[in-house]
Amino acid sequence: MNNVKDTNSPVDVVLIYPKTGMDVGSTVVPPHALLAIAAPLHKKGYKIKIVDQRRDFHWRENLIKALAGNPVCAGISSMTGTQIYFAIEAAKVIRKVSKGSIPIIWGGPHPSILPEQTLQNEYVDMVCVGEGDVTFAELVEALFSKKAISNIKGIGYKDGSKITLTGPRELIDVETLLPVPWDLINPEDYIQPDFYLKTSPRTLDIGQTSRGCPFKCGFCSSASIRQRKWRAMSVEKSLDMIVRAVRTFKLNGIWIRDDEFYIDRKRAYDICEGILRNDLNIRWYTSGTRVDVFNKASDEETSLLKKSGAYVLKFGAESGTNRVLKLMEKGILWEDTLKANLKAKKHGIIPAFGLMIGFPTETFREINQTIDLALKIKKDNPAAQLEAIATYTALPATPLFDLALEYGLKPPQTLEGWVDWDFLEYDLAGKKIPWFNYRERKKIGNISYMYTVANAVPNLVGSIKNRLLKYALIMLTTPLVHFYRFRMKRKYYTFAPELAILRRIRNKIFYKGYYIIK
Repeated sequence: MNNVKDTNSPVDVVLIYPKTGMDVGSTVVPPHALLAIAAPLHKKGYKIKIVDQRRDFHWRENLIKALAGNPVCAGISSMTGTQIYFAIEAAKVIRKVSKGSIPIIWGGPHPSILPEQTLQNEYVDMVCVGEGDVTFAELVEALFSKKAISNIKGIGYKDGSKITLTGPRELIDVETLLPVPWDLINPEDYIQPDFYLKTSPRTLDIGQTSRGCPFKCGFCSSASIRQRKWRAMSVEKSLDMIVRAVRTFKLNGIWIRDDEFYIDRKRAYDICEGILRNDLNIRWYTSGTRVDVFNKASDEETSLLKKSGAYVLKFGAESGTNRVLKLMEKGILWEDTLKANLKAKKHGIIPAFGLMIGFPTETFREINQTIDLALKIKKDNPAAQLEAIATYTALPATPLFDLALEYGLKPPQTLEGWVDWDFLEYDLAGKKIPWFNYRERKKIGNISYMYTVANAVPNLVGSIKNRLLKYALIMLTTPLVHFYRFRMKRKYYTFAPELAILRRIRNKIFYKGYYIIK
C-alpha cells in the first residue's frame, strides 16, 4: 500500500514511548526512536499517533482515545531497565481495550538483544530487531494489506507457543533517512534549557547525523545491535538537518545525538565550518567523544570547534585505573582523560566526564582511584562537569557479559525481570553485581547516589523549565550537594541513612509516575 490518506480510520498506527524512571527537565528529549520509524509511513500518508508517557500525564486516556480509532498495530520502544515496567503498563492498556485485536509490536535496544525472551511475554505479539526504519514500515504495510509477514527481515513473531525470527536485516544507509517528522509531536514540549546548555533556553535534541560506533567497549550493547559499523550522513545532509531545525524552531542550542560524531574528523570539522557559514549563532554538543580522538585534534581544529559553538564535549572516561580500562577494552588510559581535560580547558570548552564502577574483579582500591580521577579532573579544571557514576550493569551480547556470568551473574529469565537493571539503583539483592557481598554492594550504591547528587543533580535541576520548581529544588538540594562533595573527598560512604529516603522519594516521583517534571 503506497498511500492511505483516504482510509476512514482516524489513527492507522499508535506509537508509545514509555517513561524511563528518571524523566526530569532536559533528560526528556524527543522520542527519536519513534520518529525514525514513523517517518516512512508518515510520508506515505499513514496517520500516526505518538503517545509519550514522559510528557503526557494523561497518557492512558490519550492512548485509549487513539485505540478507539482501531489502528492496525501499536508499537512500543524500550531499553533495558525501568522503561520495561512502563512499556508493559502501556501494553496492558492496549490488550485490555482492544481485547487482543490490535497487535503489540516491541522495538528498541532490549527486544533487539533478547527477541525470543521478549516474545515469550503475553503483552508482546511481534518484535522489530535492530534498526526499525524500514522493517517497521514493511510490517505495517503487510498488516494493512493482510499479507504474510514471514518474509520481512528483522522481525520476530509468535504463533501460539511457536516463536519465529526472520533473520537480520542489513543496516540502513543513513544518507537515505527521511527528515524528522516534527509535526507528529509538539517540539515545544522538548525545547528547554539543557543539562549541559543551561544558558541556552531554546535547546533541542535534533537527532543523529551518524549511527553506530566502531569501538568495542565491554559494557556497551551498541556493537551487537549495529555491528560496530559507523555510518554517517554527508556534510550537506547533516547541515541541512541542523540549519532547518535551528531556523524552524528558533533554537540557540542543539544536541546532536551521534554516538561518535568525531570518527571522521574532516567531516566533523566541515560541519563546524558549515555552522559558521550559515551564521547560526548556537551552542551545541554531541553524545559521545573519545578522549584519544580529541587529543589527536590540532589546536586549529579545536579552535574551530569552539568558534562554531561546541560548548561542551562529553567524554566516557569510565575508570581511573588502567587495568579496569583494559578489562572493558576501552582503548584508552586514565592519563588520556586528564590530557583531554586540560586541552578542553585551554580552548575554553567544557568537558563532561562519565564514570562507571562495580565491574567483575574490580577492587575498592580501584573504585577509589576512579573517585580520585574525578577529583583530579575538577582540581585541574573547575569548569569541568562530572556526570553520574553508573554501576556496571551487565547486558547480554556485550563483551563483558560472559565474564559477569563467570562471576555469578544469573540473568533474568523473563522480560519483567529486567526492570531492575537500572544502572543508578542499588543492588542490595545481588542481582546485578553478585561478585560483591551485601556490604560492598550497599557501599557501591551509596557512592553512586552521593556522586550523582553532588555532581549531576545541579545540572539536572538547572534544566527544569518551571522556574518556581527549579529554584525550590535548588534550595532543597544545595546543602546535600555540598555535603556529598565533602564526603566524596574524604571517601566516607558507609553511613548514609538519608539515602534510603532519597531513593524512596525518587521511586515515588519517577518510578511510580506520580508527577511529570518539566
